[in-house]
Amino acid sequence: MNQSVIQIIKNITNTNSSRSLLQRFIAYSFRQSIRCKFKRFGDRPVGESLKILDREYRTDEWTNIPDKVIDLIERHDPLYKTPGNPIYLIAESLRQHYTDFECFQFRDPVVTTWQNFDSILVPSDHVSRSKTDTFYVDKQHVLRSHTSAHQSECFKRLANTTKHQALNDPKFMIIGDVYRRDEVNRTHHAAFHQAEIVQLYSEQHCRMATTNLFDESNETRTDHCQERHNLNAIQIVENELKSQVESYIHLMFDSTDGDPIQMRWVPAYFPFTHPSWELEIQLPRNKSTNDNGEDLDKSEWLEMLGCGIVEQSILDRDGHSNRIGWALGFGLERLAMLYYAIPDIRLFWTRDTGFSVQFDRLKPFERYRYRPISAYPQKIFDIAFWLPAECSEWSANDVHAIILEIGGHLVEQAHLMDEWTRPKDGRKSNCYRIVYRSHERALTNDEVNRIHHRIEQALVKELNVEIR
Repeated sequence: MNQSVIQIIKNITNTNSSRSLLQRFIAYSFRQSIRCKFKRFGDRPVGESLKILDREYRTDEWTNIPDKVIDLIERHDPLYKTPGNPIYLIAESLRQHYTDFECFQFRDPVVTTWQNFDSILVPSDHVSRSKTDTFYVDKQHVLRSHTSAHQSECFKRLANTTKHQALNDPKFMIIGDVYRRDEVNRTHHAAFHQAEIVQLYSEQHCRMATTNLFDESNETRTDHCQERHNLNAIQIVENELKSQVESYIHLMFDSTDGDPIQMRWVPAYFPFTHPSWELEIQLPRNKSTNDNGEDLDKSEWLEMLGCGIVEQSILDRDGHSNRIGWALGFGLERLAMLYYAIPDIRLFWTRDTGFSVQFDRLKPFERYRYRPISAYPQKIFDIAFWLPAECSEWSANDVHAIILEIGGHLVEQAHLMDEWTRPKDGRKSNCYRIVYRSHERALTNDEVNRIHHRIEQALVKELNVEIR
């Protein structure tokens, strides 16, 4: 596995989802200490109209969203809905694995502060509520910083649909883009993607046939169980949660020669689950020896997700007081970067076809290793031609062979872009798009024109086409 990719993912883990409360407080205090000296980027004059996905808001002293972030929100092709993007492929792999889970997607990322914080029991003084950590639309609205912001809405919606269906326990996932104030570099981005997955259980669930969910005599919260919960039932739910997660991680990361990925569960803290855990996977060993020639184990562990038993107070509030359940959260960028060996988080947002063409025919769970694209610009040229009148044995492979023979390593992509038949005589026309790019230097228009002209001449000579 590419060690640079591993280090980048470790940086994301350390800075995005797993920073301790103390670390975040120190960072927050530093930013607060300089706020009087520098105007926050994204602050806007009070009272202006601010539109996000056709909804209008009025700016106030809390508004801090840059135009560039709004541009990301209003892309017509959200990454998790764009076939061929690695984020889409990872989202599809989760949908395929959790196949009977209802999938919710909330296009609009603007939520209330209650949804983003209070609904999942984030303390009122938590630093994540600050303007330095979260994008505020106004004092009452933010860009969601996690898909958990929609958890309560889903619980309430499913409580209504399952009120008279005791055997139909809710299970669902939420997939979407989330936003946090951060610098943008190869390990950080203001926008990224998460999948929230939740399953609830009633006493009618087959796993609970001989177990009560609640123990009213249990008045004390422990490391292993919330108050009122039956420890035996919680252990069943915990085992189901961990079993489903482990089966997915095995599908994703077991080696092709059959060696299973090594995993471990670590106790954790999240405001809306208890008990809580993080799953870590063991990265490949970086083999080395000591001065005596003895092998040193340089294997490292990387956090992949957080999960836990949903706080009962949330379920009671949202219409599921007769159920218990689990929730987990995946970071899609982290999974994609590790699975496809992608070294830069910004690549997911690029419109460079040198990146997208590598994934547009992949299927979920299909193994592939990203090939670095050139830093130099593309040169895009089209060739349109009439096919010969007699072309019973015409093959597009012959066109590709000529393009690659003449263009060589300077041809990054070549594909049939358009086919057309002229109505008056039935003559057929093809148009091919050729993308030229060098990994060593910037190509000039003159040299690409010369190569392109040679390809046209070869097509005419070898395949008897007529250039349009």
